[in-house]
Amino acid sequence: MTADFAPDSAPVRLDRDGYCIIRGLVAPNRIDAIDSSLDYDFAATPFCVGDFFGERTKRFGRLLTRAPATRQLVMHPAILGLAEAVLGPGCDRIALNLTQAIEIHPGALAQYPHRDHDLWPFAKGDQQFQVNVMWPLTSFTKENGATLLWSGSHLGDGATDLSEAAASTAVCEPGDALVWLGGDVAWRRREQ
Repeated sequence: MTADFAPDSAPVRLDRDGYCIIRGLVAPNRIDAIDSSLDYDFAATPFCVGDFFGERTKRFGRLLTRAPATRQLVMHPAILGLAEAVLGPGCDRIALNLTQAIEIHPGALAQYPHRDHDLWPFAKGDQQFQVNVMWPLTSFTKENGATLLWSGSHLGDGATDLSEAAASTAVCEPGDALVWLGGDVAWRRREQ
């Protein structure tokens, strides 16, 4: 994936591509500690229902309560600065929509390509109203089903080639942050 950036160039990259990866934003051992603190919750959580959420996938929210160390991710200065740069011009305040941990098991079906902001019943246009941040707890690779993203698909002009061959694979490591706009098309590939 070629959309790596330094935090100070993030707004330019997001405006152009719709996504980017900040490499090594936090120490991997901090992510490992968060991952370990969620072991009980993952073990106690049943698999999801339905094709979109994945019947071989586990998901749960309330991470700020379940794993208080996730606050340092949500409140990371680079992430807050990025959210302010992208969302600030169109709103009075920024709100956290959700925190969620996801565990994808072998044999999980791929999600279909989608824009997260299509969940919201607002007119779409030049203003972005959602910034997503994913912090991998384990390595994301092409082989294990890393998220796919399409450069420029947030522009919504219909000209984006949404074939898998045109997508970029979000290869990330614990400590990296994958950031994408709610208007960018993304999907999770099938677990190999």
